[in-house]
Amino acid sequence: MKIYRKIFFAALLAALFIAQTAAAESLRIAYTSIGIIFAPLWTTQAAGIFKKYGLDVELLYIGGGPPSLQALLAGDVKISFTAAGAAVAANLAGSDVVLLGTTCDTLPFEIWSAPTIRTPEALKGTKMGVTRIGSTSDFVGRYVLKKWGLKPGSDLSLIQTGAGPEVFAALKSGAVQSGVMSVGPYTTEAEKDGFVRLADVATMGLVYPFGPYAALRSFIKAQPDTVSRFMRAYVEGIHRFKTDRRLALATLEKQTRIKTTPAIERTYDVYAQRYIKRVPEATVEGIQTILEEVGASRPLPAGVAPQRFVEPRFIHEVVTSGFADALYKGR
Repeated sequence: MKIYRKIFFAALLAALFIAQTAAAESLRIAYTSIGIIFAPLWTTQAAGIFKKYGLDVELLYIGGGPPSLQALLAGDVKISFTAAGAAVAANLAGSDVVLLGTTCDTLPFEIWSAPTIRTPEALKGTKMGVTRIGSTSDFVGRYVLKKWGLKPGSDLSLIQTGAGPEVFAALKSGAVQSGVMSVGPYTTEAEKDGFVRLADVATMGLVYPFGPYAALRSFIKAQPDTVSRFMRAYVEGIHRFKTDRRLALATLEKQTRIKTTPAIERTYDVYAQRYIKRVPEATVEGIQTILEEVGASRPLPAGVAPQRFVEPRFIHEVVTSGFADALYKGR
């Protein structure tokens, strides 16, 4: 009798699992680099939180902001963790892409150089690696070079290398003499290998949407419930990333294929406590930074405002309902 009971319950659980899987809605989401800024997204997936909200999510790695945005515009993905600048530029060009939110309000990037280059002036005549032209790392490189009084194209060259791992590989091989990398496993490796940290961009006071995620208004209009469930899942996933250190580090190790070390643990702590926001909303100040960046190279439409580029209602629902606060209650 006990054997039959066990078989019955096993079959029941299997049936429930199959029913849940069948009912889950497919959702393809792109992200742009193997960087710790995407660890909350990976953790949301690893913890089964997307499935909890009825979403069968496929995460696609598409290196660089512009290509990930192209995948969104083509309909290959429905939500893209992309470069904010690329999303704003595409909107200005006539697409219906908007930001749903952003994971961080600053740029946790650093510029690293070969051991022989210890000052900004020594960069003249060299090559600096970025992921892609038009990406966030490209913006970071140009922003810092301007601060230093250096001009890309005349004083040094900006070279597309691919995503974060490729920037580090190019720096290590000597294909470039400096590189822009997000703070994380590869900046830890750079320090260990004796490269020189020339700049810590997060200390420069720039407000910028980093780790932003975008969708098309047509998709939002057609499937608002999907977007709402994604938002709740992602906010809960951020909470899990911040509070479940063991899972977050295990997920980070799996995705980056770099063993957890004390230095990486410290990097996780900095992101979890300092950089990653509890509520990943896109701010007016951050979008204004993007508009100033775009406006420096071409005229903007008259009266254009940051609000044009954001769909805030889903993150506002998370806040006003008390959902986000409830996650952190007692912590």
